[in-house]
Order: sequence, then C-alpha cells, then structure tokens
Amino acid sequence: MCSRRYGGGRVRSTTPAEDRYIVLSAKRNRRTPAQQVANQFLAASGKQISRKTVARRLRGGGLYARRPVVCVPLTRQHRTARLQWCREHHNWTEQDWTCVLFSDESRFSLSSDCRRQLI
Repeated sequence: MCSRRYGGGRVRSTTPAEDRYIVLSAKRNRRTPAQQVANQFLAASGKQISRKTVARRLRGGGLYARRPVVCVPLTRQHRTARLQWCREHHNWTEQDWTCVLFSDESRFSLSSDCRRQLI
C-alpha cells in the first residue's frame, strides 16, 4: 500500500500574516517598487526577502505591476499632420463646423494587448 506525502516542496520564506503585511504596505503607497517593499519588510521583521518574492506575494494578493499609458505617443509626422490640419481649418465658420461629428465612442490604439479591433 502506498500513499501520497504532502508538503514535499520548498518551505515558504514568509507566513500568511507576513504576506498580508507586504500587500498592505504596497497598497499604502502604490508607487513603491518591489525592492523598496523588501527593504521595508527587512526593517520591520528582520527577515531578508528578495524582490521576486515581494512580486510573487503582491501577485498573490491581486496586485500587478502596470505602467499606465497617459497618451498615444506622437511622432514628428503626427505633429506636422495635426498642425497642417489646424492651419487648413482655422478660418472655418460655425456653419462649416455644424457638418462635423466628433465621436468618443471608438477606442483608438496604436499598439494594444487587448483583442479588440484596432481603429
């Protein structure tokens, strides 16, 4: 007769309470890098953990590293095209603009990871 032994993996370096502390300290200041959270954890508990361990604990707590994109990056060609368009339309009257419809219903993206149709 044989049976499966549980717990044969590597021992975790942090306890569940310490995991919660790491997540809470990252939530207090969301711009803190993982290395700085690891240094704060060292100062608070006396245990040394790596940046990767902090990143794994944050991922386990539902926090993921994302860099927000503020705007679409414009190249020199984009800027010159916009300037040219503005110069062509700067003397339009109110009557001319009544035929124009500006819509914000579409999602515009030059490069995107989402599987939406790009416009």
